[in-house]
Amino acid sequence: MAIINILEPSVFNKIAAGEVVDRPASIVKELVENSIDAGSTMIVVEIENGGISCIEVSDNGCGIEKSEVKKAFLPHSTSKIKTAEDLEDIVTLGFRGEALASIAAVSQVTLITKHNQDETGTQIEVSGGEFGEQIDKGSPCGTYIKVKNLFYNIPVRQRFLKKPKQEESEVSEIISRLILSNPEVAIKFIADGKIVYNSNGKSLSDAIYAVYGANTLQNLIHISNEKDDLIIDGYIGKPSFTKPNRTYQTVIINGRYVTSPLINAALSRVYEDYMLKRAYPFYVLNIQMPPEMVDVNVHPNKKEVKFQDSQQIFGFVLHTVDDALIESRNNINENEPSRLKADEIFSKNNLYNDEQKCALSDENNTHSDEKTGVSDDFIQKDTDLINLENSINALSNITFMQNFNTTPNISESSNDVMSEIILDKLNNISQLGQPIEPDKKEIEKFQPKPILNQFMFKNIEGDLSRQEVKIVGKIFNTFIIVEVSEKVYIIDQHAAHERMLYDSLLLSLKKVETCAQPLLLPYMLEVNNKEKQFILDNLENIEKLGFEIELFGNNSFKISTIPYNLPDLQISEFFSKVLQDMDTILNLKDKDLVLEHFAQTACKHAVKGGDDLKDEEIWALLSKVATQGVQLQCPHGRPFVIELKRSDVDKWFKRIV
Repeated sequence: MAIINILEPSVFNKIAAGEVVDRPASIVKELVENSIDAGSTMIVVEIENGGISCIEVSDNGCGIEKSEVKKAFLPHSTSKIKTAEDLEDIVTLGFRGEALASIAAVSQVTLITKHNQDETGTQIEVSGGEFGEQIDKGSPCGTYIKVKNLFYNIPVRQRFLKKPKQEESEVSEIISRLILSNPEVAIKFIADGKIVYNSNGKSLSDAIYAVYGANTLQNLIHISNEKDDLIIDGYIGKPSFTKPNRTYQTVIINGRYVTSPLINAALSRVYEDYMLKRAYPFYVLNIQMPPEMVDVNVHPNKKEVKFQDSQQIFGFVLHTVDDALIESRNNINENEPSRLKADEIFSKNNLYNDEQKCALSDENNTHSDEKTGVSDDFIQKDTDLINLENSINALSNITFMQNFNTTPNISESSNDVMSEIILDKLNNISQLGQPIEPDKKEIEKFQPKPILNQFMFKNIEGDLSRQEVKIVGKIFNTFIIVEVSEKVYIIDQHAAHERMLYDSLLLSLKKVETCAQPLLLPYMLEVNNKEKQFILDNLENIEKLGFEIELFGNNSFKISTIPYNLPDLQISEFFSKVLQDMDTILNLKDKDLVLEHFAQTACKHAVKGGDDLKDEEIWALLSKVATQGVQLQCPHGRPFVIELKRSDVDKWFKRIV
């Protein structure tokens, strides 16, 4: 057995620091929270090189007494608690006594502080956990702390830091949450000499304005409620004000920004009746409760919490937000979706005048058990359509944008039957039709398996196909049945055509040179700091497509041109999809940016399930499938061909064993 060693303080301090300090953002969080605990009303945070080179935090709090300065840097030293019982009644943001010790163990720290009872201030330097000389220093009341050269003494940790701009984005994210969770404190954030945030410390609405801007504030609903020992106050987004990811959601418990799956689930439950899939609501919720009802001592980063009564919290948040949304529908504009019930829309009071009501009264008494026949599901579908209409970009109505509403020419030959028949049909088919989705349970029961990653009808060329292929017919005006030799193929007409359109759009991306279409008016894309950094990291590939996009202010981009070869492009919807997966994808390829858009375009313009195709149109579709050698799946991964062998059918009917 190896010898057991007792680690030196300098070693275990560096190891322990990894739990608290893993990047500049975590240092900023700890230092600003200390300033808030010290009663500061004004805090200034300044960083250089993403905080890797330098972090400075100054405040006007109570300061540290001269005799306590060195003690503040010792492990497990804190002024917030004394005994284990104090953990049940924590009202401060910091309490573990690990922050300053951990920061000083992996960086070079200079501290200048003056307690309001001391005549002069005090300065001390701590480098890698080693104390320098403590001297008197002229200083106003409060604390100034400077952290330089993070992980200078742990090179392996330094190599795992991200690029400066990415680290700056993380610091900006932390500062924004601190501003929202402490709206009564004026916080200024400066990065490389440029002011990023500057809150005035007056109210939550002012804090939201400082972080997200005036447009966001105009789309919010104020909520407030109190029940038993629970108090909630904050802002939620209107149902039409959706976001592409969850970075616009802030939950504050007793002044502390936390991540709470429980509260997020409550909000998701309320908003699911209002929003389309992959759209997320905006909210900033400040919840107050007795300290004994919540445990913040779960993790060193203090972002995770546990509730004493999860059901009580869940129900309180859900009903508060739900009631606020229902109440606000009386004041929202006519374009916003509302959760009207079927009986409210189709009530006799709305449909008939007084004379008609009298005439119908007997009938109503006779058929008292009958309903209007319109379900809540129907109303919800109507609400979803309203949501969809609201998401369309206003620029789509500009005349020059009509070029993007035409179906792309996917044919390479003027004699192509597909071009003459199928594409001609597209212009006359209603775009409201939806493909019939297969029943997964029925597919599992069905013996024949979809044929994937192979090609069908390899020998078909031109009119020869008619001698070898027999069109048996169609079922449900959706599935084509074709007999070829000893095999039968069942083909989903929508998915097959969708695949061909999709492949042709991809081919056009390779063949056609990038062509930019100028916008009559530039489009302003508003983002938060995390989204901004993601776009900047992928700017080159976005511009390759034909977008002319440049940073315009702190949290917005100006888009002056869009790609000409992307049909039906809606700018807002396009960038929402780009930003949806930014937490899991670091770098986007130019092809990745358009795949989902092409898939949706192909789905929109393909023939639909239920369209009654003529024989010539079916032949054109089959010829295209055979000669182009397409993958036998739609762009979303569903198979569009199922193969049946004669021998399989014989087995079903026991003709062979």
